[in-house]
Amino acid sequence: MDEGLEIYRDIARAQAQRADTQLAEMLQLLASRGLPAMPFKGPLLAHAAYPDPSLRPCLDLDLMVHPDDVRHVVRCLQEAGFVHQAGLDHGGVAALRRYAGEYIMFRQDSLPVEPHWRPAPWTMAFDIDTESLWRRAQPGSFLGADCYLPTPEDHLFLLALHGAKEQWHKLKWVVDIDAWQRAHPGLHFAALRADAAAQGCGRMVDLALLLSHRLFSVPKTAPAADAVTEHLAEHILARLERTAEAPAGPYVVTRFHWLLRERWRDGVRYAARTTFTPRVAHYQRLRLPPTLRWLYVPLKLPWDYGLTPAIGLTRRLRTGMRRSAA
Repeated sequence: MDEGLEIYRDIARAQAQRADTQLAEMLQLLASRGLPAMPFKGPLLAHAAYPDPSLRPCLDLDLMVHPDDVRHVVRCLQEAGFVHQAGLDHGGVAALRRYAGEYIMFRQDSLPVEPHWRPAPWTMAFDIDTESLWRRAQPGSFLGADCYLPTPEDHLFLLALHGAKEQWHKLKWVVDIDAWQRAHPGLHFAALRADAAAQGCGRMVDLALLLSHRLFSVPKTAPAADAVTEHLAEHILARLERTAEAPAGPYVVTRFHWLLRERWRDGVRYAARTTFTPRVAHYQRLRLPPTLRWLYVPLKLPWDYGLTPAIGLTRRLRTGMRRSAA
């Protein structure tokens, strides 16, 4: 094997082992406090779907926790040395809980830990029945650490939601869908699709399966996608061939996320929540006293749809001018 490739593989294996160890320690810590946790994506995905877990690197550790346990989980992590993302006062932390569906906790010697009580920001209107996820989850372990494990169908559902939220701008997320199906040939696709459709997320699952089928021809999973899903898949595949640049995030209303919703009421809720709900960046950059926090809502519109696009356009113009000068 080429020496450079061998060095890369050694680094990847060391990083994967570090992530494995940290996740196991985190799960054991929460279990010792009687706090149920359900890992998903990350190291659990790497071990459950890939023949060599180091083939699937991760940048953070994702855990589902019960909504009623969130403050106890956060306190436990803080006692272990983790802190919230910088620049948030008490009001910002409260806004983050209302908005994000997750906290991002940092410690210098660890990957970020993300305890989720929802699989996507509230503004996305992915109002998932998380209680059913927990009812179906089974007690298990990860490298000896006690935890709850989502069913294979529910884990695939969570992967599909994550890809939809991020507009599938990374090829590795489609690879995850392919790898998961190959590692779990007994998946009950009809039940998965029916459960997703009941929550207004059937198109998101169809899109995940269609992308994996188009790119990897996964056996037995050519979905009967509607015309909108076919259109979204063509758009994603064309973009993956053209650029690695991330599209607009879930912070502004996009045509992509609007088309993802097969129920009109979900689309309306998505557009209204995304347009009018202040997000963490507003609380970080503009500190208002508690009596004036209602101003974040009217200030959000010119900030997100006027100032932010203007700054982005200015940066792109400057970059273009520098390249032309060079």
